[in-house]
Amino acid sequence: MADRIVTRKLLLSPVDILSFRGGRSFGPAQQAESELPSPQTLAGAIRTFLLKAHGVNLKEFGNKVKKYGSFDTVLSEYGDPIKGLIDMTVQGPWFRLNKKLLVSVPSNLRTVSSRNGTQTMHNIFRLDPLRNLPPDWKPGEPGLHPLWYYGRKSLKSVSGYLTLAGLRNFLEGGVPDSQDMISEKELFGIDRRVGIGVNAIRKTVEEGMIYTAGMLALKRHVDFCAQVTGSYNLIEPICQGKVLMKFGGEGRYVTVSAHKESLWPDVKTGGGDGDVLLLTTPACFNGWRPPNIQCMAASVSHPRGISGWDLAQGGPKPNRFMVPAGTVYFLPKGTHIPHSLVERDDQLVGWGHYLKGIWNYV
Repeated sequence: MADRIVTRKLLLSPVDILSFRGGRSFGPAQQAESELPSPQTLAGAIRTFLLKAHGVNLKEFGNKVKKYGSFDTVLSEYGDPIKGLIDMTVQGPWFRLNKKLLVSVPSNLRTVSSRNGTQTMHNIFRLDPLRNLPPDWKPGEPGLHPLWYYGRKSLKSVSGYLTLAGLRNFLEGGVPDSQDMISEKELFGIDRRVGIGVNAIRKTVEEGMIYTAGMLALKRHVDFCAQVTGSYNLIEPICQGKVLMKFGGEGRYVTVSAHKESLWPDVKTGGGDGDVLLLTTPACFNGWRPPNIQCMAASVSHPRGISGWDLAQGGPKPNRFMVPAGTVYFLPKGTHIPHSLVERDDQLVGWGHYLKGIWNYV
C-alpha cells in the first residue's frame, strides 16, 4: 500500500505515577518534584518508541547524532519510513477528564466570588480591548489597547483548565461558565517518595545519598491526549491497539491508543471586531508576542523556563523562557496568521500550538 500522510489522536493512560524532571540541578539530600509533561518530552517519547519499533539500535543512533550533530542528517541515512521522523509533527499533551479534552484557562478571564447562603458562587468575567482609549494612555508599543471590563468589582485571576464547551464559548467571543473551569487539584496530585543512591559496582547504598522525589499522580478518570501527523508507514506501530510506551523519567509507562476523530470543536468565527489567538502549549518568541504579527492587545502570564536534554551534545539544552499556555493575543480583523507561530524545530515537537477565535471591543 502506498504511503500517505495521516493524523491520529493519541490517548495516553498512565500505568503508574509519572516523573517529568525540570531544568533544576538535583543532588543528595534534596527534594525534587515532577513538573507537568512538556511537548518536547512527549515528542521525544514518541520518536524513541517509533525508532525502536522499526528496529533501530538506539545506542548506535545516538552515537551517529553526536558524530554528525544533526538529528535530520542521521534520519536521512536510514531511508523510509524512518526518515519520515524529519517531518512528523507531534502536538500536546493536554489533559482529559472523563474522556473530555481540557486546555489551560485563557489568561484574560477573571472571577469574582460571592456567597449565596452556604454556597460560594463564582462569576466569570472576560477582559477585552477597550475601544475608546483613556486620556494620556501610554502603551509599551504603539497601537496597543488596554484590556478592560466595566464594573466596580474586584476581579481575581483564574487558574486551572477549561472544558471544550467553555473553550468553544470563549473562541466565539463569549464568557465561559464557572462550571467549565477545572482546578488542578481535580486532575493530579504529587506522590512524594524517599529514595537512596546505590553504588553501581558494589551494589551497596552510598552514604548520605538520600533524596525525596515527588511524582505526578493523576486522579481517577484523568489521562492525556495528543495528536501526531506523519507518514502512515512510520506511525503504524503506535496505532496497533493499546501499546506500552515509556513517558518521562524513572522508567514509567503509559498505554497509548490511536483514534481517527478530531481533537478540537467546530467554532463559529464569523463576525467579531477582531481575531483572537489562544496558545494551548507554551511558545518561544524571543519576546512576549509572535514575530511579524500586529497585536492590538495581549494577556501574557509569567514566562516559563524550559530546558531539556541535547542528544547530540550529550548534555542539557540551554534554558529558554517561553510564553505559557493560556496566553491570549488580540489581533485586527482579517490578520494573516501563519500556520506556525514558532520556528520549524519547535513546531514539529508541539511548541506554540494555538486556536483561533474572535473578540469584541468593550
